[in-house]
Amino acid sequence: MKPSEDDASIPEVRVNAPRFRLGLVWIVPLLAICLSLGLGIKALLERGPEVLVQFVRAEGLEANKTRVKYKDVDIGTVKEIMLSENRGAVLVRIQLNRDASDLLSEDSRFWVVRPRVTVAGVSGLATLLSGVHIAMDPGQSSTTTRKFVGLEEPPTITNETRGHAFRLSSDNLGSLDIGAPVYYRRIQVGRVTGYGMQEDGRGVDVQIFIDAPYDRFVVPQSRFWHASGVDVAMDADGIKFNMQSVASLVVGGIAFSSPERDGMEAAETVPATTVFTLFGDQASAQRVRDTEFLKYVLVFKESVRGLSEGAPVDFRGIVAGEVSRIELDFDKSTTDFSLAVEVKLYPERLTRRTRNLSARDASSKEMREVLDAMVARGFRAQLRTGNVISGQRYVALDYFPRTEPAKIRWDKRIPELPTQPGSLDSLQDQLMNIATMLQQTLQHADGLIARLDKEVAPEFNETMRSARGTLEQARTLMASDTPMQQEIRDALREVARAARSVHDLADLLERQPEALLKGKKEQ
Repeated sequence: MKPSEDDASIPEVRVNAPRFRLGLVWIVPLLAICLSLGLGIKALLERGPEVLVQFVRAEGLEANKTRVKYKDVDIGTVKEIMLSENRGAVLVRIQLNRDASDLLSEDSRFWVVRPRVTVAGVSGLATLLSGVHIAMDPGQSSTTTRKFVGLEEPPTITNETRGHAFRLSSDNLGSLDIGAPVYYRRIQVGRVTGYGMQEDGRGVDVQIFIDAPYDRFVVPQSRFWHASGVDVAMDADGIKFNMQSVASLVVGGIAFSSPERDGMEAAETVPATTVFTLFGDQASAQRVRDTEFLKYVLVFKESVRGLSEGAPVDFRGIVAGEVSRIELDFDKSTTDFSLAVEVKLYPERLTRRTRNLSARDASSKEMREVLDAMVARGFRAQLRTGNVISGQRYVALDYFPRTEPAKIRWDKRIPELPTQPGSLDSLQDQLMNIATMLQQTLQHADGLIARLDKEVAPEFNETMRSARGTLEQARTLMASDTPMQQEIRDALREVARAARSVHDLADLLERQPEALLKGKKEQ
């Protein structure tokens, strides 16, 4: 149908679509979205690797809160804490920062830093305010991994600590523990990092670490010893106390010394396989090591109480050897037991102090002739008391000119040196002889008294009875009412009158000497 003229006169109206205009109200959400996208992109760009660390327990750890630190700098966060499949451990998933990616290697270590109180000291007190965190020690291996086994105790030495590790061998651990100090000239220069039993079970291996620059003082000739407790020594100057530090009394410690060298002389390099001996005390460590020794056996009939293995063998003040073994020896001929003491004599100790004998001569067959001549002159071994308080004894080699002749028994598997009874035992023998003589004297006295009772006493009793009768007769004669007593009194009166007459005559002659010729003058 064609449009009419009326329709054509009506104007055509066009409708345009409305335009979208952004209002101010949309600016804030858009900015927030952009910021979130930027932060997300930044987080993705800064996001580092995830690692899985296994711990025995998760005490103090919290997901999305506990931080991971390296040198007190945050390098990650704990994202998840879960149990292992066998429920024997705790798995901690850690999200590290991107800049911490190069810190991961096969020998990297993780541990939980929390307050700890041990014999070595107190650590982790800062976590009381900041909270528990996980510390990391980067490794040095070129191999990377994402799974680690965390340490239950903080390591005593980190991989970045400068110095050297050394291994010591000892008979026992003593009072040492991990973290125990190592001293050089009474200055702490290191610490004990670990210990363990040797494979054969005959000793203990102790690992120590010496910090730089003190590690250069450790040379192949260095000597290590236990520095725990207090060393007490008694000599001619009195009693001496030696102690490294107060801390060594509690946690123990190790000390070492090295031979003196010229300041211009370079320090010797210690091979990595070197194992040092850890001695029990400083005296043992400083003792000169002897390469050659001669074994001899000493047979004693007396008690060896107070003598122990390692006791010195002394020759006029010089330690010439030591006791190596003490055993019982049964003599079939006498069916009696004796004590066999095996000793080691070191010829080098004597040759270092003599001008006319070399080490070659001391270790040759000529030593037999020398020893035979010495024994012929009275050379003997004797037990002596070294310390009256402790009762410790030692073996003394000396000359005894008045001893009975003897010879060295070279036919034995180990040559046997003749011995001399100890001075104490000799004194005891003398006292026993004196006691025996006194006992015999008392027995003779008892016999004499018995003989007097049997033989002399009856005659003595008869004599006493006769004397008693004579006394009775004399007493009867001397009674006051007897005629004899009256006659004696009259005689005594006459004697008195005569004595007066003689006295008067003497007085007259003294006054009138001529009276002997002319007579007495008349008055």
